Amino acid sequence: MSARARTVALVVTLVAQLGLAGCSRSLRASASGRVVANGDSSEPLRVVYLGSGGWILEHAGAVVLTGPLFTNPGLLKTGLLGIRSDTVVVDRFMARYDVASALAILVGHAHYDHLMDVPRVAVRHAPTARIVGSRTVANTLGTWSGLADRMDVIDDMAGDQVTVGQWVRYGEHVRVMALRSRHAPHFEGFTLYAGTRTVPLHEEPAGANDWLDGETYAFLVDFMSGADSVAFRVYYQDAVAAPPAGFAPEALVAERGVDVALIVPATFDQVSWHPEGIIENLAPRRVILGHWEDFFSPIDEPALSLRYSDLRHFERRLERVFDGEWWRPERGTELLLR
Repeated sequence: MSARARTVALVVTLVAQLGLAGCSRSLRASASGRVVANGDSSEPLRVVYLGSGGWILEHAGAVVLTGPLFTNPGLLKTGLLGIRSDTVVVDRFMARYDVASALAILVGHAHYDHLMDVPRVAVRHAPTARIVGSRTVANTLGTWSGLADRMDVIDDMAGDQVTVGQWVRYGEHVRVMALRSRHAPHFEGFTLYAGTRTVPLHEEPAGANDWLDGETYAFLVDFMSGADSVAFRVYYQDAVAAPPAGFAPEALVAERGVDVALIVPATFDQVSWHPEGIIENLAPRRVILGHWEDFFSPIDEPALSLRYSDLRHFERRLERVFDGEWWRPERGTELLLR
């Protein structure tokens, strides 16, 4: 069987397992519109869910983005045909938000659903933001994207459960630490589009299987209220990882806890102890679920979820170990957290 045929077979099996047809839109934890969480009168953290792995994080005027996907190529294109960013769609959705001052765009791995729309967002909508990711992310964007001089490669700076990594400062009020993670299998031990890229590309990747995942990272994002005072600490992952991959340094969390954890339910059943492990590690005050929806359907259509039973299973497991506030936002939901 050819590599292309294997890719098609894997994608078809993945979609069948996720149950993207006929799934529920009325999950108990669903949030939409604007959500204002209770708290003190301090400056709120604004969190906007863009869909897939995309978020806008903003505090006191400091903005950080994570890699969004608006193009949503269909299953047939993803499996058989070429795909590329739909810049018209990207512009239409990103025009709803003023992110011109964004300091950084965090990319946890280089699969197309996390990286393909980043060049357009970076060039048109966040023109001074640094692109933060792995060497594979940098080499995938290569020379064709025009972003080579805006890359911050964090392979040698990342921390883990026992090692405090290097903070990278963005402006006066944001610092970011990468955390070594892994990409969980999509199903039955298979991870789609796995591999690293060691040489910069000079042309845009042609198909989904050209967007290799590379090294995978989660991130801690601190929004600072002074030189050494953390106003909000955010944890962000864009792929499920088998514990302890993706864990934050225990010593760091012991000194200053995580205010909100952005975690992923998709493919949670392919690893053990998720979300239990990451909740135990982070002890977050609040949890928001991202990358939960079908990204094969057009972005204009209502978002479909994993099978209701699968997502409810994840929710029940979350509730057994976490008794704080948590949400599963629809695309475009804005949360104000104090």
